[in-house]
Amino acid sequence: MSRYPTIYAGQRLTGDLLRSMLPDIVTKEANEDRASTTTLTNDTDLTATLEANARYHVTFFIHFAALDAAQFQTAWTVPTGSSGVRSAAGAAWTLAGGAATAQAADGGYHRSGVHAFTTAVRYGTRNSASNQCVSVEEAYVTTSSTAGTLALQWAQAVSNATATRVAAGSSLHVRRIG
Repeated sequence: MSRYPTIYAGQRLTGDLLRSMLPDIVTKEANEDRASTTTLTNDTDLTATLEANARYHVTFFIHFAALDAAQFQTAWTVPTGSSGVRSAAGAAWTLAGGAATAQAADGGYHRSGVHAFTTAVRYGTRNSASNQCVSVEEAYVTTSSTAGTLALQWAQAVSNATATRVAAGSSLHVRRIG
């Protein structure tokens, strides 16, 4: 099993070396609202830069609020050539057979799946612009020879004038593992 970083006998321990062993945690300090758009766009805070030829464990904890009429969807931006898939867990937006759920987060219906980074994933809501739900998305991301941006993309699934929100307290946890 490989470990990152590799520490050799006799190697000098420095602050940079010790910091490289810690996860980077990015927190959202203020609410971000988006209305009347279904275009998946990078979150302004939940982003990180990934190095080339590296492997990372990534987790997004997403606190969001949306009307049932608007819904909420996510995808990820990853550096060109990255490989892996992401798991997505949260409130379901449909039942088996495609029937829409009403206030899925309160009803206890759950969605869980494994998806490509760029696949749009929809979540159920509490049918409120302010009452929040939570979703957790996680992946192992292996970058190729290209470094670049990792970001949560999100938008409404159905365009609506009432804003959908990714709330303060959402977070991104990134740990390099190889």
